[in-house]
Amino acid sequence: MPDVPPLSDPFGSLHPRYVWVYAGFWFRVLAWIIDAVILKVLSWGVSLLIAPSLTLTVINGNAPASRYEISDIVRISDVARAVPADYAYSYGTFHPTWHGNGVYELLQFVLPALYYILFESSRLQATPGKRACRMRVADLQGARIGIGRATVRYFGHILSVLTLGLGFLMVTWTRRKQALHDLLAGTCVIRQQDEALVSFTPPT
Repeated sequence: MPDVPPLSDPFGSLHPRYVWVYAGFWFRVLAWIIDAVILKVLSWGVSLLIAPSLTLTVINGNAPASRYEISDIVRISDVARAVPADYAYSYGTFHPTWHGNGVYELLQFVLPALYYILFESSRLQATPGKRACRMRVADLQGARIGIGRATVRYFGHILSVLTLGLGFLMVTWTRRKQALHDLLAGTCVIRQQDEALVSFTPPT
């Protein structure tokens, strides 16, 4: 396997004890978890402003249907936590009806895209999760990427998902530890790592 050319330092000489290496799989997973939590909080904040309502229709045999309007639930999956299970079993079957206007649903798609594309193409070159893990997204020379390349990289995640996760696992065997979406966009993820502070000299 041919050697990978060394990365240029796109951030200057930050510290003589630091080197830049290609980020490994588990560091990238950790960064993704941090970003997922941040996006969840942002999504919750958006839901407080433009949350659609949900109507629960309770049907119990031949009795007249009862309807309850809920405006503080923004996901149908949350209904199970909002209504006690024993109530559902005792009083009938719940049929949720979603009353979205399209804006909230659109933001659930647009918000993550803007989050990743704008952060990774900015001067930071990383989302908050990647920054926390001392990582950056760069081109193959270690330089900052533009919005176009960041967009290709983000939507390339779809192909990584469609390969049943194989596109993400490619990080473990590609030369530059690139996932499928990195290969498509011509990008790599680099990580700031401390150099060894103690050198070992074998006995003579």
